Amino acid sequence: MATVATSSIPTTTNTSSTSSSTSSSSLTGGINMGKEDFLQLLTTQLRYQNPLSPEDPKDFVAQLSQFSSLEQLINLNTKLDDYSTVSKSMQTSMQLSQGLDLLGKEVKAQGNSFAVSSGEATDVAFILGSATTSTKVSIYNSAGKLVRTMDLGAKSKGEVSVSWDGKDSSGNTVADGTYYYQVAAMDAKGSTVDTASYVTGKVEQVLQDSSTVYLKINGRLVTLDSILSIDESS
Repeated sequence: MATVATSSIPTTTNTSSTSSSTSSSSLTGGINMGKEDFLQLLTTQLRYQNPLSPEDPKDFVAQLSQFSSLEQLINLNTKLDDYSTVSKSMQTSMQLSQGLDLLGKEVKAQGNSFAVSSGEATDVAFILGSATTSTKVSIYNSAGKLVRTMDLGAKSKGEVSVSWDGKDSSGNTVADGTYYYQVAAMDAKGSTVDTASYVTGKVEQVLQDSSTVYLKINGRLVTLDSILSIDESS
């Protein structure tokens, strides 16, 4: 929240603006009152009322009614918060169950990361929206540094799978770890061609944090909702 410096506020005020500010503050305070505050205000009002001019019973009943309504609203909000927590927990449990059902199965999922282990890299794959005359795949390490760019030339529309030898642009074998790739494709008119990257492999492990379920595929983590297809025969 931005903080306004007092020096930026004019020192000259008028009675109407002060009154408006006071009313606004009182209104805000009333909205933020809890039921304990409301009850304390009510009892204090009764304690200090004028014995010669006691509180009108109708006003007292109206205030009690307001207190009852306030308490009901607070209890309702508490129940809604509890319901939201239970609902999220149930949703995560269902996702975890779905993930466990995929263990050992061959899946295709959205993603552009892949792993290098013992100097060997898993294949990268993507889908071209149309035929291309120029297709380049740029590979980056986990720090975002460009490692190598592969020129694939012209490609047909559809799925494309590329093997990488795990070497950088200087011919040196890269370190093991997670890498990322980006595809730049152009058609005969020089227009950019839409691409969609994906990963394939068997689900090796199912992981869960406080709100998300992840599947480990060939050393890569993908979310459950990124799964595009499942090979039921695997």
